[in-house]
This record gives sequence, C-alpha cells and structure tokens, in this order.
Amino acid sequence: MTPELIYTRRAAPPRAILFVIDELEVGGSQRQVLVLARAFLEAGHAVTVAYFRPDNAEMQATFEAAGARVELVAKRGGLDPGFLVRLGRFLGDDPTRLVLTFGYSASLWARLAGWPAGAPRSVTCIRNLTFLPRSTGPVAAAMKAAERALAARSRWVVANSRATADAMIARGIVARDKMLVIPNAVEPAAHAPREEARARLAALIGGADPGPIIGTLARLVDVKDLPTLVRAARHVVDAVPGARFVLGGEGPERAALERLRAELGLAANVHLPGTLAARDVISGFDVAVLTSLREGMPNFVVESMAAGVPLVSTRAGAAPELLDDGALGHLAAVGDWRAIADAILATLRAPAESRARATRAAAKLADMTPAKIAARYLSLFDPAPAPRERAG
Repeated sequence: MTPELIYTRRAAPPRAILFVIDELEVGGSQRQVLVLARAFLEAGHAVTVAYFRPDNAEMQATFEAAGARVELVAKRGGLDPGFLVRLGRFLGDDPTRLVLTFGYSASLWARLAGWPAGAPRSVTCIRNLTFLPRSTGPVAAAMKAAERALAARSRWVVANSRATADAMIARGIVARDKMLVIPNAVEPAAHAPREEARARLAALIGGADPGPIIGTLARLVDVKDLPTLVRAARHVVDAVPGARFVLGGEGPERAALERLRAELGLAANVHLPGTLAARDVISGFDVAVLTSLREGMPNFVVESMAAGVPLVSTRAGAAPELLDDGALGHLAAVGDWRAIADAILATLRAPAESRARATRAAAKLADMTPAKIAARYLSLFDPAPAPRERAG
C-alpha cells in the first residue's frame, strides 16, 4: 500500500492546513494531531499530514478514514542531505498552507528545510518537557543555539502546558514573547455508567460489595512512581480497612510493585489487574490518583475530569493547571506518599465536596473541545493571537 493518499475534497475549503510529524506510530502526539485534523476537516478545511519514517505507520489508515491526505517525505536515517532537499521542495510547494509541526524531530527538519526553500513560517508545537533533550557539552550547546535561532524563525512556539512553556523559557530556548500555551483538545468520551464500571471493577478485584475504590491507569514504569501510591495505600487502609486500590496497567515495574505490596501486607487491598480501558472502569473509581514524577499534559487526569471522578495528583506537568492549583482536586508534592494518602482520605471523608469539585473539573473541559482548540490554532495565523494564549 502506498503511503500517499488522495484528498477527500470539500467545495472550496477556506484554508489548507499541513501537519508535519516524524512518524505515524500510535502515540500521544499522533492522537492529538488526529483530533485536531478531524476538527479542521469538520470545519471545512483541507488537511494534509506529512511524515518522515515509513516503518510502523499504523495511523495512516485512520487519517485516511478521517478524510486527510497523507504524504510520506522519506528520511533514510542518519545524515540524508537529499531528504532536506525533498522536504524543502515539499514545504515550499504551497506558500498558502498553514503549517503546524509536532515534536522535536519534525520541527527541527521542517524549519531547517523550509527556511531556504521559502516555505511559510510554521507553528512549532511542543508536547512535553523533553522537546530538546537535556544534555551537556559542546553538542548540547550547539543544539540549544540552533533551536533558539529556529524558534525565532517560527511563527509561534506552542506548548500544551504552562509548565512546559516555562521550562523552555527558563532554559533560554524560546523567547517569552514567542511562546504560547494551548492545551490539548479533549474529545467527548462515552464512559460506562458508574454502576456498570463499579460492577466491572468489583469482578476484577473479587469483591461483591467492595469498599471505596481508589484507582490509577498507567504504564508500570519508573516515571509514574507507583511505589508512592502503594505506600500511600498502606496508610489509607489503616484508616479505612475496606479500601481497595486498582493499579491498571502493565510494564517493567510489575514485579517490584508486587514485592512492595507483599512487604506492606496489602495483598488483599492492592490489585494489579493489567491494562484496563479508561472508558470501561474510570467512572467506577471513588478517587482517581496520579503519582507521576514528570508529565506533559496527563491524559489520566483529563480522562478522570471528563468522567467526573474526584482527583488527587502530584504537581507534575500540567496537573496543577488542569486542577486550578488545587481548587478542582487535591495536589501533593512529587514523591510524598503521606500527602497523597492524606489527600485520598480527605476526598473519601468529604464525598459531597469532592463530587462538587469533580463536577466543576468536568465543566472546565468545555473550553478544551476539539473545535475550540482547533480555532485557537487557526487564530495563530492571524496578525495577533488572543492575549490569553500567551505564556508568562
């Protein structure tokens, strides 16, 4: 199957929009591009998605089904001067297109190739704190200098969280007057009703009438810091013996978590059922907990907000922004298991207040619909974006 697709054309679409991304494997950036592409297409725009790496282009067919044109501008790995020529020719082919680049590699090559080719200036989209890898030495200094120059050449640089924007500014990579913040678009999700989700969770943990269920959905990896949640569970169970914890996910830390669970005597209270679909179980949680060390915009927090579930989170990435610095859910310092435990107990002991917070959190997502976020991106190609988008 050739990677090139034909436009699904509408009558005289008002704008032509080009997304540039390194690859089309399933990932957070790719899913966000898909959400935005659908919103632009529904608004009558023409959308093209260009990518560089042909291996495992799993989302190509999904973009095709949405009505986008997909173009492969192949990069052959390592140094490939011909790639820059091909990419520059492709980017300069239509000077009227609105260009959005997602991720470091796509943004780097698109700006390097597009500048000499006379391509339109792009909006550079940063999805996480590792957009420019942290390293030391002359190579790192050269990368930083190059990115600073290319950021100045960008139309705008957009982060999906204030934490990421502030980090880019503090590191001297992007000038404050060039940096904007636009959160991820959130698609309406059809979550299972609470009673159905609760029954599914009860079956998973082997309790016909479980007590409060505290849950998280995450890969079992270091950055999610799930040992902190297990240690917090010991404190919560001491106060509420019927409490059950569900850690839905798989990953390399499973064995270590199982050992810690055994050491703390929590075999009956902490459950590791494997990967779970958020839509099936999340509304059955009494408290949703994120214990990550680092995040960009945490999907689990957004999914929990959408489902109206009370939240406890570390101050990782955009979590404080999403939760209005604690007004819409409890926040704790990274790695502080006691603060996490106390926040869980406070949530359980004040159910009416906790549900009211969760309701307000769900309402906040009304400003993050795909149509509204796509419109904000579109406005970046006007002379001046709305002031509320500015970082700083």
